[in-house]
Amino acid sequence: MTYKALYRTYRPHSFDTVVGQRHIVQTLQNALKMNKMSHAYLFCGPRGTGKTTVAKLLAKSVNCLNPSEAPCNHCEYCTTIQNGTHPDVIEIDAASNNGVDEIRDLIEKVKYAPLQARYKVYIIDEVHMLSQGAFNALLKTLEEPPSHVIFILATTEPHKVLPTIISRCQRYDFVRVGMKEIQERVEEVLTQEKIQFEPEATRLISQLADGGVRDALSILEQCIAYGGTHLTTQHVNDIYGIATTQDKLKILEAIIQSDVSVLMSEIELITQKNIDIRRLTNDLMELLKESVVYAYTKDVKLLNKLTVEEAKQLNRIPNDKGLRMIEDLMETAEKYRSASNLLSYFEIGMLKVMGRVTDKATETQQVVIKSAPKEVKEVVQKPLPKTQEETKIDSSPEIKVTAKVLDKKPETKTVIHPKLEIKRVDKRMAVSLFVSADRQIREKISQEWNKVIQAKQDLKLGRIANLLAEAEIKAANQDFMLVTHAEDYLINEINSTDNQGLIREFTQHIFGQSKRIFATDTKTFDEALIEYKQLKNSNQLPPAMSFEEDQKETETEAKDQVEVGLFSLFGEENVEIV
Repeated sequence: MTYKALYRTYRPHSFDTVVGQRHIVQTLQNALKMNKMSHAYLFCGPRGTGKTTVAKLLAKSVNCLNPSEAPCNHCEYCTTIQNGTHPDVIEIDAASNNGVDEIRDLIEKVKYAPLQARYKVYIIDEVHMLSQGAFNALLKTLEEPPSHVIFILATTEPHKVLPTIISRCQRYDFVRVGMKEIQERVEEVLTQEKIQFEPEATRLISQLADGGVRDALSILEQCIAYGGTHLTTQHVNDIYGIATTQDKLKILEAIIQSDVSVLMSEIELITQKNIDIRRLTNDLMELLKESVVYAYTKDVKLLNKLTVEEAKQLNRIPNDKGLRMIEDLMETAEKYRSASNLLSYFEIGMLKVMGRVTDKATETQQVVIKSAPKEVKEVVQKPLPKTQEETKIDSSPEIKVTAKVLDKKPETKTVIHPKLEIKRVDKRMAVSLFVSADRQIREKISQEWNKVIQAKQDLKLGRIANLLAEAEIKAANQDFMLVTHAEDYLINEINSTDNQGLIREFTQHIFGQSKRIFATDTKTFDEALIEYKQLKNSNQLPPAMSFEEDQKETETEAKDQVEVGLFSLFGEENVEIV
């Protein structure tokens, strides 16, 4: 006897053994009991969720010789339909029979009475593959079919089926099967096959199946072929290159403990298994999401990837920080599109996530200045008690200054050197910029912003391009651009007067016009936009931002540089400025 695939061997033979889809099974069983069968059904949903299986069960039930037990799976009709040899149950693959001629041939045969059974049942799989002409040819028959015919249309893409077809059918939406139900089914099959297994292995298979029972059994079959009579977690890892739930929890535990050494070690161990970094990032998001959902609801039914104990373990992370960690992981996953080294991006993303956990509920201001000038080597601060102040100055080219105030007191004040102070556009200034902004100019710059990113590799333009690459253009006119940025130190660098000359050269080269660039954070921008709209509605807008003084200052600086150059070449006593 030839070998049959597991998903074919263990295909449900009765409604009671269908995994998931209880809402569909219950409705069809009730319709059978009341003898209220429709002439046409549309089964739609993801692959491997039971559409064809339920279609065959329905075909057996309406033709079963023992109606009280339908489908009985013992009578002649049930047996032949299950084997696919019954002449009155016709399965058609619309992917390969999608023309008008095939459908017209089908319609021609529909009018003939069944050869043996009570109903002639047509199961058309992947019905969305039919051509426009084939759909139109089927319309009239679907609307008024003979009383002895039942159509069952199955598709994974119902949006591609003509609305006129859908309106003539009873529609049933099959949903992805839950992980726990898939895991139970996989373990049931392993038990019947007399194969030993580790629960974590079946748990991994149910995750990989992504809601499809057929996919789960196909994955299981491959794992059995690799592992033999004893299925282990390692077998699944070797074949599919995924991390176990315990591996992921070890990473999250290292993040909770703020242990960088353990975190990097765990990442190295996982990546040695040729793990898919993208899948790992998404899985970590899912685990954090489930832990946050459980923390809010305490509903065990909502846990698919975690056990209750594992969810409680992750609930040590406050919910607000858990949500921000998920956002960080989403940003990391988004950056994979342009990444040449996924592992480095993943490691940086994990360190950023760790920063969310270690971030205390304190008032913190941190500034990073790259290649700080020599005169900026001291931070002027009024002394605070040691319990209230923590200041760190790095002797490397990057100077980091952190001031944390645990107990807010009126007399406690931290003064930061002006060169290190974060300079951003405030609300009032932003509103003035909005007044003079030109929407068409801003849209034109937005369309050309990819030129900024491309300039990152340019030796001359790269420094300014790196400052602006992650920024988002919000407003502009012929003189200026207003951008938002997530990083405070980059906002500071963009707004620095030391960089404005280079920025003007950069914008002239990239956009064909010299512009001043102002930067602020998203929160300030949003608040300024709201204020601008309110002032506009009340006709109280301030004057537009003027750039005349800025232009004069630039010209004066250029003139001074020329004079200094002349004096150094010829001596001040030999030069007369006319």
